[in-house]
Amino acid sequence: MKQLIRLSSAFIIGLVLIFPVAGSQVKAAANAYPTWYVDSPVINHGQAYPYDYYAAKDPSIVYYGGKYHVFYTGANKGGGWQMLYTSASTISGLKSASRTYLSKIGESYFCAPEVFYYEPQGLWYLVYQDGTHGAAYATTRNIADPNSWSGPKSFGISGNMGWDYYIICDDTYAYMYNTPSDGSGKLYVRKTKLANFPKGWGSPTVAISNTFEGAHVYKSKADGKYYLIVEDQKDGRYYELWTSSGAGGPWTQVAEKWAYRGNLSYNAAKWTTNVSHGEIIRFGYNQKLEINDINRVDFLIQGTTNLNGPTYQQLIWDLGVIRNYK
Repeated sequence: MKQLIRLSSAFIIGLVLIFPVAGSQVKAAANAYPTWYVDSPVINHGQAYPYDYYAAKDPSIVYYGGKYHVFYTGANKGGGWQMLYTSASTISGLKSASRTYLSKIGESYFCAPEVFYYEPQGLWYLVYQDGTHGAAYATTRNIADPNSWSGPKSFGISGNMGWDYYIICDDTYAYMYNTPSDGSGKLYVRKTKLANFPKGWGSPTVAISNTFEGAHVYKSKADGKYYLIVEDQKDGRYYELWTSSGAGGPWTQVAEKWAYRGNLSYNAAKWTTNVSHGEIIRFGYNQKLEINDINRVDFLIQGTTNLNGPTYQQLIWDLGVIRNYK
């Protein structure tokens, strides 16, 4: 009997060594070159005339209260950019949802939004670039009411400013990323303590170089790592992928062409050959910007098949979802 017990124990130990203990998972590395499945557009330009006459671009999206809330830029006929809002209970429902110009903020130039719920203050923040403060924000307690935003307000930053301001927080700091307007190809990051947010930003430092714009950072729940996605334009418009153990870096590149025309597979008409300024649909909606898994994301992007326009402002862009999983 003792011999049988010893044999049984050895067999069980062997199984434990061969197979993972229940509840543990092997964390897959980020796929550097996934296939992206392209759905049809859900927000087309011209649906909120005259604010989006040429384009619907730069989306920020969160799921809250049973709805997807989308804030985006419209390129208007007069040569400027202004922000709009729409919501629906499903992604496909965005196609026919009403569009609202954010007149409560009402600046002549305000675009490239990011939205999140800042839990320490119980406020929704809408972060964007404008012609008054450079890096601006508005707040509300009701994301579903586009007329409830108070703003514009200034983050009070200076130095290496430009566009595409994007904020992510960990348990101690808020980090702001942005692209300067000097054409240097650098991406900057600065930080402030959560207790001081939205003020108190330190001096900017270079996060990465030799890139373009539209940088976003997320924390993946699957492996606990942070992922930075940033648009580049060395070969059409596409997204790079970088990773780090911290929200503020340092960053290591995973892929130069993570989301790129060469790995697009179409579920609908071929409405885009470019992967431009977009946002991953998050697991939650707060300031930590968490996603479930970098290898399984729904990515709301701006797309087009033609990058040759009379001016950049007159390029035609629409918004649709691509996925790096079947």
